[in-house]
Amino acid sequence: MKIDEIHQKYRQGDTTAAALTQSYIDRIHRLNPEFKAVLKLEPTALEQAQKIDLSFSKGVWRGPLHGIPVLIKDNIETKGTLPTTAGSLALVDNITGKDAIVVAKLRRAGAIILGKTNLSEWANFRDPKSSSGWSALGGETGNAHDAARTPSGSSSGSAVAVALKLAPIALGTETDGSIISPAASNGIYGIKPSRGVVSRTGVIPLAESQDTVGPMAQSLSDAMKVLDVISGSDPKDNVTIRKPKISQSGRPIPVKGLRIGTMDLAGFCAPTRMLFERRLTQLENAGGVIIPVQHSPKIQKQIEHMRRSEFFILLYELKRDLGRYLSKTPTKVAARSLAQLIAFNAARPSQEMPYFQQGFFEQSQALDIQNLKPKYQKLRKDYRAQAKAAIEALYQTHQLDILITPSNVPPAKIDHVNGDTRGGSADTSLPAIAGSTHITLPMGRVRGLPVGLSLIANIGYDAKAFCIAEAIDALLAQAD
Repeated sequence: MKIDEIHQKYRQGDTTAAALTQSYIDRIHRLNPEFKAVLKLEPTALEQAQKIDLSFSKGVWRGPLHGIPVLIKDNIETKGTLPTTAGSLALVDNITGKDAIVVAKLRRAGAIILGKTNLSEWANFRDPKSSSGWSALGGETGNAHDAARTPSGSSSGSAVAVALKLAPIALGTETDGSIISPAASNGIYGIKPSRGVVSRTGVIPLAESQDTVGPMAQSLSDAMKVLDVISGSDPKDNVTIRKPKISQSGRPIPVKGLRIGTMDLAGFCAPTRMLFERRLTQLENAGGVIIPVQHSPKIQKQIEHMRRSEFFILLYELKRDLGRYLSKTPTKVAARSLAQLIAFNAARPSQEMPYFQQGFFEQSQALDIQNLKPKYQKLRKDYRAQAKAAIEALYQTHQLDILITPSNVPPAKIDHVNGDTRGGSADTSLPAIAGSTHITLPMGRVRGLPVGLSLIANIGYDAKAFCIAEAIDALLAQAD
């Protein structure tokens, strides 16, 4: 059910928060053994729901997420007895006793914290042959539409849980593609917000330059409601924006007359291209102007340099940021530095490394971050500027209102020998590095498997992008 539907049932007396929460718990018990989307249920979930019901009986409505159960990716801290693990055995004792800022905001808005979801261990940045959705703690998450297929990642469990209706809402995190790809691969809605819209305090870091938190939901309106709740400034996260412009309520943007840019589709399989072209025809029939676009040779060269820089920056920031986080974990935590984490995994190969190793960790640890700091600072400044310039150039050159592309190809079979097989996906790096909003909507199915539609917003035009996304989503709902 959507948020508005749940609220209507509460107000009409058709159900209670406790009854609804119990129904989700029962569904998790029934389906999770096969799909492994949920790592742990929150022991206080029913107690939270009962308190909300008591408030409601006294005439108190707790907020825009009153009585809405939410699942949290397990690299986001929650207070209580559940550890925050990133899927790793090394963090089974990482009970911090505090909520991440985004979780605290959910609670204040009336949400019920239902549990923690499985993920690609360490946000899928441990080894080049990693398998999305696998963690030592949670095992392999299966795609909601076929458990033998990849859920994509790293927010695997969050996407699968929402798709299986184990909760109406889940939080994911993204450094590069980790919300968009699993949301698209499981046929749900996902939003990677612009950098600075949402706090990262209390989130296990991968790389400060690109990490963000975003909602995953069964509808775009629900995802936007959650984003509105979790957005806003945080003095402990100095990139956050005091009053982010997320939506333009009451200002719908019709498809008619929209200038819609489309990127080169050569990297996508033929059935995905055919589905996308059908959707373009729908947009054209509704009055949209479809404009094929491509980067200039100069911009393309900058993008290639940007991608090389991104990898170095992620390695550099992993050592710096994850190391800093681990050093502040409770004393019982087994690994309190990146070096200790590498040693921990190496001592437990059958548990932590049955399918893939830790090449990225080892490359990161080998960096001399003090001597490399000048190189890092220059590359970081340049690569973000290059990403922003690439997006802005497409928009300005072609006078675009929105840029769209398929989000993914049909999810491949899980392969623990060779690791992830991508086979075509949206350019998640460009908006991830530039820090612009990236939205995925369900576009349809190819061979019975979900494929998403990506909308990449221009820099600083988040509100406009959300309005356009609503219009396109409404049109796609009429699809064949």
